[in-house]
Amino acid sequence: MSRLIIILFLLTTLKFYSQKIEKEIGDFKISKEVFHFNESDKKNKTGKSEFYFDAFGKILEKVSYGKPHYGKLDLIGEIEQFIYSEDRLESSKKYVSECFTCGYYLYYSKFNYDENGKLLNEKSFRGENDSLLMVKTYIYKPNYSETHFNSTTYYQKKYNSENKVIELNQVFEETNKIRWQYLFEYLNNCKIGKFQTYYGEGKENSQTETECFDSDKRIISKEIVALYKTKTTYSYSESGILSEIKEYESSNENENYKLKRLTKIKVNIKPKELTQEASGKINSELITE
Repeated sequence: MSRLIIILFLLTTLKFYSQKIEKEIGDFKISKEVFHFNESDKKNKTGKSEFYFDAFGKILEKVSYGKPHYGKLDLIGEIEQFIYSEDRLESSKKYVSECFTCGYYLYYSKFNYDENGKLLNEKSFRGENDSLLMVKTYIYKPNYSETHFNSTTYYQKKYNSENKVIELNQVFEETNKIRWQYLFEYLNNCKIGKFQTYYGEGKENSQTETECFDSDKRIISKEIVALYKTKTTYSYSESGILSEIKEYESSNENENYKLKRLTKIKVNIKPKELTQEASGKINSELITE
């Protein structure tokens, strides 16, 4: 019923030239709530979203509540829908409202692949007049990839013989000089990243980022040590889907961690038995959202 209410609400309030919202339900639904803790440890709900997936772990739709400058979570701020051709993401649509009284506006993207199924480019458009907003272009070489996106910089990744990322750089398009860099090494079940900037303005900074994984290759913790420390822990349900994320902060290396943010994830409609690959896709979406 709540799903139907969302669709009817949008059909009557959207202001983007009679664009239609397709109804994507999928095999199951996941809800996500985010809480922040203030200095007195009072918990406030600051985020709410819903996700719809198919049985193979592909996301079909994402609904986010709350709008900028209007913190209440009783209004839909954004809906994003994903359209597939077989297993490939073919296009996506995003309906966005940016303030309490604003209408909803459409943005959409199209994805193009080569004959081997590798993503070549992603083009984003404004639905109002189909004007092109941005093009992401992907370049692949042996043990190497680049992502360009109409900017002064691009991203560059390098891989080892096991296809693990060992280097991530932000590079200037004009000079090919590195702006910032991550160097990665792998120890036991952890991935350690050394971050360094090369801004050239005398205000360089560095940090160490450590991610650790369980036997199923799911992330269970992430710690960043810089001027201050942060740590994030991840918990999973018996079905293998992410159930809770806790984020901690410490103002210096010697201070104990303090819980600052809590994310609770609930499977509202029980999925059928999921493969490890499917649950991995779902967890990746829930973490990066």
